[in-house]
Amino acid sequence: MALRILVAAFAVAHAFVSPRRALSTPRRPPPRPATTTMAARIPWRTVFVCEYTAPLVVFPAVSKAGPFSTLASTLWTVHFAKRLAETLFVHKFSKGTMPLTNLFKNCGYYGGAAALVGWDVSRRGPYSAQLAKLFAQLSTETKVFVGAWALCEVLNLYTHLHLASLRSDGSREAKIPTAWPFRKVCSPNYSFEIGSWIFYSLATASPAAWAFTALGALQMGIWSKQKLKRYKRKFKDEEAFTATRALVPGVF
Repeated sequence: MALRILVAAFAVAHAFVSPRRALSTPRRPPPRPATTTMAARIPWRTVFVCEYTAPLVVFPAVSKAGPFSTLASTLWTVHFAKRLAETLFVHKFSKGTMPLTNLFKNCGYYGGAAALVGWDVSRRGPYSAQLAKLFAQLSTETKVFVGAWALCEVLNLYTHLHLASLRSDGSREAKIPTAWPFRKVCSPNYSFEIGSWIFYSLATASPAAWAFTALGALQMGIWSKQKLKRYKRKFKDEEAFTATRALVPGVF
């Protein structure tokens, strides 16, 4: 009889005490499997600063020309100085970091392009002159190309400023761009970027610049198509989203 009472008491105690212990001492999650390696990451802004600094350094080193001593070097320096300033003071990145390997790939790409274009234009020596006399030496056709290049650069900056304004509250969430260049295409910043390099190539008559332009246009075309697909999925029910093409209205 005493044994039965003892067993019953133990059962009651177990029913009331064990749940309390379970609540006060939560179970530890199972250990995660150990990872052997983890890819190193680096901030996007750091990568952009480095990849835009590389062509500013390499081009004059290869071409043996000062940053404003030829038409090609002047336009080149202005473009990448603008991109560097945008990276430091305008862009608000949606992602914090990227793989460290991208630093070497991007710097290699832009540095290699600077070396190739710098060598190509210097061997033909287009329009060597002091900056004050440079524009006066150009043909009317080349002046038109330079003017169109400058317009594309300004419009490219305008689109970047508008995109940055969408994240003025610090949010990284994608929002619908509403400025006029975005009404028909989702990536007019790429459109104007490609346009600036087309007119750069026309103004300098450099085969190397044309090659750089073609590669850049191909990559930006891929990025813009991917972006259009994302926007169509995310904003398909939003009246404010009116873009139907990636880069060129009615064409692509």
